[in-house]
Amino acid sequence: MKFLLLIFTLLPFYLNAEIKIVESYRFYKVATKSKSNILEDLNNASPIREEGNVFHGYTRYDIKWKFWWKSNNNKCEVTKVETNLKLKYTMPSLISSNSEIKVIWSNWYPNLEIHEKGHGDLAKDTAYKIDKKLTALGSKANCDLLKNEGNKIAYRLMANLKEANKIYDRKTNHGETQKAWIYMHL
Repeated sequence: MKFLLLIFTLLPFYLNAEIKIVESYRFYKVATKSKSNILEDLNNASPIREEGNVFHGYTRYDIKWKFWWKSNNNKCEVTKVETNLKLKYTMPSLISSNSEIKVIWSNWYPNLEIHEKGHGDLAKDTAYKIDKKLTALGSKANCDLLKNEGNKIAYRLMANLKEANKIYDRKTNHGETQKAWIYMHL
């Protein structure tokens, strides 16, 4: 009976949590005619440049959160949480009629996508953590404290996400250990 009471007490809290995830792709065209030029053509076509390096895939994320509260009996508590995540994957799109290049591409491309989706999964995990932490924030003595603590938690999780992406790229050498580098398929 106590368990049911706990569920009915917490249920409205969780019903007011909302996570919206929107994923999209941006493709850049790679025209190549020979196996010997595929890497050079891919590098030339890629719009992804970072610290002097060319990358063939990229995951951009944007996490926004909002939370509402009410003041009751000298306490302020969260009444609703809304977390939105926009993911945009920048990926290459092959333009070639050469069957040998198409085979190389079809062996390589899924690995690049797996690597980029790994970045997307880190962002999704962070969005869910933000939503969960804000929903479970509890009551505070005043609403300014609640707002400040909630945002502090969310910004800390965002900083953790940035670091998690760096670690992921170090561990995979930007996808090399996942066979997401095209030279491995040539």
